[in-house]
Amino acid sequence: MDLTRRIFDGKRLMRIKYEVSAGGLVLRRNGATLEALLIGRGQPRVWSLPKGHVELRETHEQAALREVREETGCWAEILTKLSDISYWFFLNRTKHKKSVHFYLMRYLSGDTANHDHEVDEAAWFEIRAAKKALKYVNEKRLIDLGLEHLAAMGSDPLELGPAAAALAQEPAVRESASR
Repeated sequence: MDLTRRIFDGKRLMRIKYEVSAGGLVLRRNGATLEALLIGRGQPRVWSLPKGHVELRETHEQAALREVREETGCWAEILTKLSDISYWFFLNRTKHKKSVHFYLMRYLSGDTANHDHEVDEAAWFEIRAAKKALKYVNEKRLIDLGLEHLAAMGSDPLELGPAAAALAQEPAVRESASR
């Protein structure tokens, strides 16, 4: 979701574009190892968490699940809200303020080879390696926050219960549930 305003900064008229995005920290267990799902762009590779714009009439949660699915090829479910990150940047003579709503997610199914064209690569990283690979310090902090949430949840929230396991096996149900 975008909103653009024009302000006068004392010297010239400046455009400010407000953007809202959503994404997630997707985790899974691989044996005794905890893994995080990251997306990579460019060369050399810049690793980040999957995220993207919130579409019209879409909740932050719906956008986060959709963006994870599109950018990684994987389906996930939200466990809890992690945090919001806001930052400013300039692009094409326009100042942007971006707010990103991040969620802690549990992997359900899918294959990283099925990521969309917006990313060059999607891959699973052992959790410490993921934190090291992430480019942005605020996303690195989300790893720590996600681990704190997991510890506070008690029994292993990454283990799929029978209902979630069944959902993970049904592509048609999975697709409609994520909308």
